[in-house]
Amino acid sequence: MMTWRLTACAALLVPSLVFTNTACAQNAASSSGVSVNLLYTGELWNNAQGGLRRGIAYMQNIDAQLRVDAATAFGWQGGSFLFEGFYESKSSLGNHYVGAVDQQSPIDAAWKSDIFRIYQLYYDQDFGSTDVLFGIYDLETEFSNTKPMSLFLSKNLTWNTALDQSGTMPQNGSIGPGNYPYTPLAVRVRQQLSPGISVQVVLANAASDNPRRQSSNDVAISPTYGALGIAELDYTPSPTTKLMAGVWGLTSRLPVNGQYLANGAQRTVAGQQGGYIGGATRLYSLEGKRGLDGFFTLGLSSQQSTNTSQSINGGLVYTGLLDARPHDKAGVSFNVNTAPDSFRRAQLARGIGFRNNEASFEATYRAKITDWLTLQPDVQYIVNPGYAPKAKDDLVFGLHVEIGHLFDL
Repeated sequence: MMTWRLTACAALLVPSLVFTNTACAQNAASSSGVSVNLLYTGELWNNAQGGLRRGIAYMQNIDAQLRVDAATAFGWQGGSFLFEGFYESKSSLGNHYVGAVDQQSPIDAAWKSDIFRIYQLYYDQDFGSTDVLFGIYDLETEFSNTKPMSLFLSKNLTWNTALDQSGTMPQNGSIGPGNYPYTPLAVRVRQQLSPGISVQVVLANAASDNPRRQSSNDVAISPTYGALGIAELDYTPSPTTKLMAGVWGLTSRLPVNGQYLANGAQRTVAGQQGGYIGGATRLYSLEGKRGLDGFFTLGLSSQQSTNTSQSINGGLVYTGLLDARPHDKAGVSFNVNTAPDSFRRAQLARGIGFRNNEASFEATYRAKITDWLTLQPDVQYIVNPGYAPKAKDDLVFGLHVEIGHLFDL
């Protein structure tokens, strides 16, 4: 029975998609066992109203992925190496214009300067019913993830915001969930328990780099930064249906919302915990892969050291809406983030106005124009961005462009 997840080959920075899936299919037939994927992603965005300010942003990303099939290259059956690095421009739609809890783009690194970083560097070994991965990798590609979610550009839809915001208070630098652009050192084990039922567990360094030097890879191991663990149980009775349930925990020392010591320093506690449930299924089918899929995810987090204690998202994705374009995907989605009472009280104590919820909505259409070019227009509407009562709702228009090619070495 198929386990429904993104493969390592599909883990290029843009979390889909048509180019990378095609590359994987081609790579499976590689005679050398060595391939290079190159992908340029450009995004033009216009924050037409609301948020921090109106304006236009252009963001770009260059990603290079080297993949080695160890069976073909070295005779190690079931093994594969992956090295992936990227360049990201400093322009940020979210930080400069929108001001929402999470970013509106998968390539928005929200960094102050252009960055070059290792994105993933790991070895994956399949032992049959057991699969083990070790190295630097993006937890987002395999946990709290369903296939239909990968269409959308908003990071609210990448997994769940309650997990994505774990440990990411401003004082903590890059302590947090271990996804783009700050990917951690980790070990992941997946066990197939029976046809259609599997469990996967990951233990990762909670600081994917040193918070004092975030512009470069520098895995910082210390009791203060701690570790992140996630365990997920998956039920996949068919290739188009998945149910998932997961729990996670951080051991890092984190500041408590609104609590201070006698010397004025913010009180800290060790640990943050949470969980999630979700799923996706085919709602309506036509010939081939055409049809309508639906998905949802509910995420929860302990409240003392976060700005988002609950998030819920859902959506619909139609593959092959037009007869002449059976592989195009169209989708609509929503996400609602809820802030904990402790964060609300802390903001009010500082004289900062506050709203309890932030909601976002997205509509998008993805079209593969040629083997090397994919276009994806996108529109998003964000209500109460950043929980700020004085911020007007955002209306954001975007065009996402991918240019890529696979080289079989």
